[in-house]
Amino acid sequence: MARITVLPESDSLGTVDVNQLLEGRGELPAVDPKTQVPTSIRCLLVHEDPRITVVPQFLSPAECEHLADLAEGNWIRSLVGQLVRDEPKDASAGYADIKANKADTVKSAKAQTRTSSSCSIRPGQTAIVQRIENRLAQLAKLPVETLERLVVVRYAPGQQFSVHHDGKFRPITVFVYLNELPEGDAGDTFFPHLGLSFVPRKGCAVMWPNAQPDGSEDSRMVHAGRPPLSGVKLGVNCFFNIEDKRNLLQPSSSVPCADAYVVDLDTLGGGRQAASSSTPRRAFSLDTKPQLRAVPGFATAEEVEHLLGLLPGAEAKKEWTGFEGGTVVLCGLKYAQTEMVAALEERLASWAGFPLDQTGQLRLVRGNTTLGLANRGCGQRFMTLALSERDELYFPHLGIRVVLRRGDLLEWPNAWFHAPCTRNPSEQVTVEDLSTLFVHLVAEGGKAPFALQASFHDTVVRQADQG
Repeated sequence: MARITVLPESDSLGTVDVNQLLEGRGELPAVDPKTQVPTSIRCLLVHEDPRITVVPQFLSPAECEHLADLAEGNWIRSLVGQLVRDEPKDASAGYADIKANKADTVKSAKAQTRTSSSCSIRPGQTAIVQRIENRLAQLAKLPVETLERLVVVRYAPGQQFSVHHDGKFRPITVFVYLNELPEGDAGDTFFPHLGLSFVPRKGCAVMWPNAQPDGSEDSRMVHAGRPPLSGVKLGVNCFFNIEDKRNLLQPSSSVPCADAYVVDLDTLGGGRQAASSSTPRRAFSLDTKPQLRAVPGFATAEEVEHLLGLLPGAEAKKEWTGFEGGTVVLCGLKYAQTEMVAALEERLASWAGFPLDQTGQLRLVRGNTTLGLANRGCGQRFMTLALSERDELYFPHLGIRVVLRRGDLLEWPNAWFHAPCTRNPSEQVTVEDLSTLFVHLVAEGGKAPFALQASFHDTVVRQADQG
């Protein structure tokens, strides 16, 4: 993807392990027990030129688990960027002029040099993601608008990303380890020319530059994600771009729950579950912006019971996500896990108007009961299907409450339009619409409802090697 000069490997190897760096430096700053946020961060410079910094406990354990949970069930084969480029008009242009002369096109493709799995998190996907994004911008000292979508990566034993460069159009890379591997299990991040190897430590961030002061690729920064031997390595790539990549629509007003307009799907045409999966359903578009779409009785009673039957054992799997009131993913269903699941996947994709291979894995969840902690999926559109007797969703920024019964479906977009970039109005960027933030309402002392959730993506996520 980048044009680099092949440099000789270092004759020496230095291992950077934050656990060793912290010896004799006192305890790490505390993690706030209520918010699960590190109270402060400590940056350690490990290489002067190029400047490489490590930040132990950049993320708290709960934040690491939260990102890993968001990615679960959304893995696809990791891709590599292939650069298609004409030479800029001014070949001597410096860093400040890259955008003016830019004629780069980066296309993604599978390659044997990268065998890991990836999941792109939506900007501001949860309140936790949003605060992590802002913390990254503070660390990099760059505008948060230039932060690309966070990409969670998963390396199973033997999987790797061989030596590569992140590209000069990304002035800063921050990589954060989300878990630890057994001692001596490899899985390090290796910079061959610098002779540096970084040991994965949960919550630790490594930050480095990718470009020289004149804007050209810094060939010294080629690196590799080396394969773990027996464990699974999780991390998150955080790339800052030379262009704006992030635009959040954050409503400034909301309607109190007691004043919100209530829509009960039982009143929209029966709300009863259809007798069979082939029975035509009536769909309703609610008068909101963006538009919510509802289908009473989308799933039959038999389908609901079948889905609930997949829960035993899964429900006890995890009841605490680190953030009280957040979505709890009980299990992700494999593609076409059963004949009934396969038929439901096809019907959902057809109804939403998306190809089946752009429909994400179905997830059985307990819904969020705290605003901002809904896992609204990694796709362009999101849907939830009620599996409990009653499920009421409150959208404070839309001023509406929607009451669902078993088998009822509700769907809406996460991102549905483009707008001029904040810093460069001549360019367009996808707007992440947070006006659809929602919460499941439950009675005091009651449990969050069961639901089936899925995302619809603008790219292929269901690949041949996944079933």
